[in-house]
Amino acid sequence: MSLSRPLIVRQAPLSLRGFVGTRPVRRLSTNPISNALNLSDRRACRGLPRRPLIQSIPSRSISTSPIFLKKNKGPTNLKDEGAEQYSRKGKPNPAHAAAAAETPSDDPYNFQKFDDSIKHAMEGCKNEIQHLKSFSGRVDPSVIENLLITISQGKKEDGKEVKEVKLKLSELAHVAPKGREFILTVNDESFVNSIKNTILAQMSMNPQPVSPHTPNILKVPIPMPSKESRQDTAALVQKAGHKWLEKVQYIRGAHFTHLEKLKKAGTARPDDVKKAEKKLQEKLDKTNKELKQLIEKTKQDVLQS
Repeated sequence: MSLSRPLIVRQAPLSLRGFVGTRPVRRLSTNPISNALNLSDRRACRGLPRRPLIQSIPSRSISTSPIFLKKNKGPTNLKDEGAEQYSRKGKPNPAHAAAAAETPSDDPYNFQKFDDSIKHAMEGCKNEIQHLKSFSGRVDPSVIENLLITISQGKKEDGKEVKEVKLKLSELAHVAPKGREFILTVNDESFVNSIKNTILAQMSMNPQPVSPHTPNILKVPIPMPSKESRQDTAALVQKAGHKWLEKVQYIRGAHFTHLEKLKKAGTARPDDVKKAEKKLQEKLDKTNKELKQLIEKTKQDVLQS
């Protein structure tokens, strides 16, 4: 007697009989690209629109804004100061040169500022005493060329006043010396009366026409200087020269003070300062000698004119 159970064969439901064994089951691949291709094929079979596998991203240009740098206002440290001494063309910068001339140097042997000041004083003294010398009876056209003449411009119309202006005599007439007199050739005859009145009032000289036929040509006689007038002019020359000598002493004192500051600050050695002071005194003595000789010579010329 067999105890084994009979083999029972179960049949699949009718709804699955046609599917099982009649249509193979498609297995999905583990590759995502392959799965996407299979899905695209199936949609194409069903009449659906095919979608691209990888959507394109529209390109977009990247723009950059320029960076505006702040304008450089000058050297920010001591190293950049050397670059300011020269312009872009390699020439010395005039502004820097002027500033350097006004600023005292730390070098005790640098006398550039002192020499420039002394030169200016010498020129000022020469110009002033030469101007005084021209009024000592010498025949010099500049005596009357710089006189200011008041002239009237325009005409009276509708009660309006005419305009008055002051011009130098050299702008209204040509001045030429001739012996002990000046010959004035006036540009316009309307200026003659104004010129005559001004010369008479300020110079005590009486201009007269050279000829009745030429009223615009005047002669101005130059009187011989008296002894008193020459002495007065010589005194003015002495006074002007003394003023410029004091100016030189002031320049000397300012530079000596600068040397003492260098000595106290330790910028210059005491020996160098002492030598610089000696050199400065030599320059000062030479300048004083030249000025005194110039003043004395001018006084003698005035007294003997």
